[in-house]
Amino acid sequence: RRRKSIPHDTHTMAGTGAGWISGVVKAVPSGDSVVIMGNTGQAGPPPEKTVTLASLIAPRMGRRDGSTKDEAFAFASRERLRRKLIGKKVTFRIDAVVASIGREFGVVFLGEENVALSHVGDGWAKVKKGSNNADTANDESIAELTKAEQFAEANGFGVWTKDVAELARGSRQAPPASFDARSFFEHKRGTPVPGVVEAVLNGGCLRVTLLTDSADSRNAVVTTRVAGIQAPAMGRKKADDETEPVPEPYAREAKHFTETRLLHRDVLVVFEGEDKYKNLFCTIRVVPNGVTETAPPDVAEALCQNGLCKVVDWSAALMPSGAQRLRAAEKVAKTQRLRLWRDYVAPTPSIALDSSTREFHGFVVEANSGDVLVVADTKTGTERKVHLASIRAPRVGNEKRGQKSEPWAIEAKEFLRKRCVGKKCTVKMEYTRKIGGDQQDAKTGGVNSTQDVRVMEFGTVMLPNDDTGKTSGGDTFADAGELLVLRGLAGCIKHRGEEERSSRYDDLIAAEKRAVISKKGLTNPLKEPPTHHVNDIAGNAGKAKQFLPFLQRAGKSHGVVEHVVAGHRFKISIPKEGAVVSFALAGTRCPQLPRQGEAPASVTLAQDANAATAFVRRHVMQRDVEIEVDSVDKMGTFLGSLFVVGPDGVTKTELGEWLLKEGLGGVHPSFQLERHANGQRLLDAMEAARRAGVGIWRDWSPEAEAAKVVAAEAAENARADAHAASIGPTETAVLTLTEVVDGTRFFAQRASDSDKVVWMHAQLNDAQVSVDSGFRAKRNSTVAAKFTGDECWYRATVCEQAKPSDPIGLVTVHYGDFGNGETVPATRTRAIDPSLSFSTLAPLAKLCALAHVKGPAVETEYARDAAGRLGDLAGGKPTPSRVEKKFGAPGKPWEPDAQPEWLPPPRGD
Repeated sequence: RRRKSIPHDTHTMAGTGAGWISGVVKAVPSGDSVVIMGNTGQAGPPPEKTVTLASLIAPRMGRRDGSTKDEAFAFASRERLRRKLIGKKVTFRIDAVVASIGREFGVVFLGEENVALSHVGDGWAKVKKGSNNADTANDESIAELTKAEQFAEANGFGVWTKDVAELARGSRQAPPASFDARSFFEHKRGTPVPGVVEAVLNGGCLRVTLLTDSADSRNAVVTTRVAGIQAPAMGRKKADDETEPVPEPYAREAKHFTETRLLHRDVLVVFEGEDKYKNLFCTIRVVPNGVTETAPPDVAEALCQNGLCKVVDWSAALMPSGAQRLRAAEKVAKTQRLRLWRDYVAPTPSIALDSSTREFHGFVVEANSGDVLVVADTKTGTERKVHLASIRAPRVGNEKRGQKSEPWAIEAKEFLRKRCVGKKCTVKMEYTRKIGGDQQDAKTGGVNSTQDVRVMEFGTVMLPNDDTGKTSGGDTFADAGELLVLRGLAGCIKHRGEEERSSRYDDLIAAEKRAVISKKGLTNPLKEPPTHHVNDIAGNAGKAKQFLPFLQRAGKSHGVVEHVVAGHRFKISIPKEGAVVSFALAGTRCPQLPRQGEAPASVTLAQDANAATAFVRRHVMQRDVEIEVDSVDKMGTFLGSLFVVGPDGVTKTELGEWLLKEGLGGVHPSFQLERHANGQRLLDAMEAARRAGVGIWRDWSPEAEAAKVVAAEAAENARADAHAASIGPTETAVLTLTEVVDGTRFFAQRASDSDKVVWMHAQLNDAQVSVDSGFRAKRNSTVAAKFTGDECWYRATVCEQAKPSDPIGLVTVHYGDFGNGETVPATRTRAIDPSLSFSTLAPLAKLCALAHVKGPAVETEYARDAAGRLGDLAGGKPTPSRVEKKFGAPGKPWEPDAQPEWLPPPRGD
C-alpha cells in the first residue's frame, strides 16, 4: 500500500535550521537505505519514509524470488547498518528526490554521528562517483566521504578486504534446495533458533531468516505464525481482481505493532508445532541488543494485552508453557475493551466471584470415579461432590445394571483413590453445569420440564505434592486433574469460545501433550487396557457361604472399603480374590438409620447414626484395610474384625475397638466374648466410653442402666402376656420327644399315652399269627411291621408299596406312634387283626414344630448339628410344654413339607 510521507516542515531540529526531521528507524532494507517512521503517538499507524543515504552505494541485495543473487558483502553491509540503527531514534534531512525511480536521498544522523560517513569508514559502502548525479551531497560532504573511503580501503575494512577467507565469507550462501523447514524444526523442538525477521505479513505471521551455525540451514527463510494467537488478516489479493484487498478491523494496527517490535530485529524462534495444513507455529522472542542471555519479551503477550489479537485454544495447546500468560494479557484487554474487544460483554459467571464457598480447604473423603471427588469442608464438615474442571476420565460401569466400565476407567479411579483420599486439599470452584430441567427435546423440538434439575459443580483440587509426578503446580501443591492427564488416565475437554473452564486449563493442555508424547494410557491406542473381572457376592447368601472357607483359611485379607452402609456395616472389595463382599464388625453395633421411607425412632438416634457413619467415612472410606472373617450370617454378610492400615503401611487400628472408644457404638448383647480373641478389649473400650460419657453414652449412668434393664424385662413380660392373649387359650401337656426331623421339627407323644403304647405293643407281639409270604401291603394302609431295631412288631403306615418287579418286595413304612420310618421286605409286614380294639386308633406321635423359630433347612450346613442338639436337649425326656397352636393332623406326616400338628414354644413354661 502507498505509505504516507512525513512533511518536511515538521519535527525541525533546534539550532540546525529547517528541513531536519526526527524519527525512529523501523527497517533497514539494504546497506544504504533505511525506513524511518514518524510520531507513534497519533491514532493508527504513523507515516513512514524510506531514505537512501546520499552519495553512497552499497552492495545490492538479491531478490527474494531468486532471480538475482546478493552481491559480495551485501548481506554483511545490511546487517552492519541494521544492528546499528534498528529501533533507534535518528535525525535526517532529505536532500534530493528522484521521482522517476521513486526514491528520496538524504543524510541520517544517529545522535552526533553521520551514519553515511561511519558506514563508509567501516568499509561497508562506497562513495558514488560523479557530480552530475542528483543524489550526491555537496562538495564538502563528498570530500569527507572520500577521505573515509580511502581510510577503509587502506586498512582493508569491509568490502576492501584482501583476506581470502573474508572474501569467501563475503557472499551469503543460500541453504541447499533439500532444506525442509518442518523437518529442521522438528529436530529443534523447544530449542531457540536465532534469526532475523525479514517481513511482517500480518500481526501474527512473519518471514524469518535463520542465522544458525549449520550450512544446511543458515540463511534459510521460513514463514511462521506466532503460536497461541490469531491476529486480524490483511486480506489476500485475487489474481483476476485489480482492487486492493480490504483488511480486517485493526489489521493495519496489529501489523504495525508487530513491525515496530520485530521487523529486522534479532529474534529467537522456538518451534511449538504445526496445524493440519502444515503451517509452522513458533514462539518469537526479541533479543535485546543482541544479548541472548537475558529473558526476551514476548510479542504475542504484548499483542494480547493491547487488544490486537485473540488467543486461540488449538494454537495455544501447542505451547508447553506461556499460554496462561497470553490469557491473562487477553483478559486485561477484555476488561478495558481495547480494540478488538471494544464491544465485548463478559459472560455472567455461574459462580459469583465473591462467593464465600468458591474456594475452601478440606480433605478428600471419596473418589466416585476418575474425575469426581467428594471433599469435606474443614470448617463446616459438609461433604461436596467436586467434578474436576475441564477434564474427562473414562466412565466407571455398573455390573448389576449390565453397564461395563470404559477402558482405563478403573485405573483412573484407583489412581485418585490412592493419591487423594484422606489427603488435605484446597478446592477452587470454577463453574457449574445444570443437567436436566427445562431443556429442549431433541425429538419433538419442544421443552421438556419433567426432568429433575441437577447442578454439577466443577473445580480444581490442589493436593500436597508428594513428588510422584512433576506438574506445573509448583513444589508445594499438585493439581489432581493434571496428575490424571499426565498419566494418560483422562483427557482435556475442548471448550468453545467464552465457555467457562479451569483456571489452569493451559497447564492441563500442556500435560495432555506430554502424555501424548510419552504414549501413556488413553493416548496410546496400540496398548491394550487392563481387564477386570469382579465377582460381586454382596447380599448373595449362597455364594457367601461357599466363599467363607477361603477367607477363613487366608486369615487377614487385604481389602478396600467401597461403601459405608452404617457405622459397622460395609461393602469391601478384595482385590486378590477379585470379589466384593458385605462385611460387618463382629460384636460391635452402631446406631443405624431406618430404611428409606421410614422415620427414625428418635432425633437422637438419627444424630448418633449420622455421627457414626460420618466418622467411618472420614477414616475408613476407600482406605486400605485388612479383614479377618469369623463367620457369615444368613443374609450373606461376613462377620469379623477390620483393621485400618495407616499411611505408613505398618500401623493398624482395629475399627470396632476404635468406634467403641469414641462412644459411637456398643457391644452387641448376643456377642460371646469368650469366642473372640479381642472380645474383652471390646468390652473394656465400651466401659471406658461409658465412664467418660461420650457419644451415645452421654446420658448413661449405672442407675439409669439398671432402670433400663427392669423396664426391658417388664416390656418383655407385657409382650408375652399380650401374645398369649392374642392366640387364645393354650394347652399344657407333658411331651416326650420320640423322633427328631430337623433342628425345629420333631415327633412327640403325650406322657399320658405311654400306657396305650405299651398295651398296643403287647397286643401285636402276643398274637400268634403266621406270616403270609404272599402279603402285599397297599399304599396308605395300616399294617403291622417288624422294626429292625428290636425285632418287635409295631403299628405302621405304608408310605411306598412294593413294586411288582421287585422279587423281595421292599416296602417303606412310617411308625405313626413314634414318628420314625424305614424300608423293610414285604415278609416283615402283616395285616392287623380287625378284632383288635386299637386298629382304628389315631397315631399317638404328633408332628410338632417349635413356635417362633426357624432352623436350617435339611441338607444345608449346620442342619445335622441343630437336629443333634435338639435330640440331646429333649430326646426321650418328659418335658412340660405349652402348645400355642393346634392344626389338623397331616395326611402324610412323613413328607418333608408336612404341616405340623402342634406348635410348642422353644422352652417349656
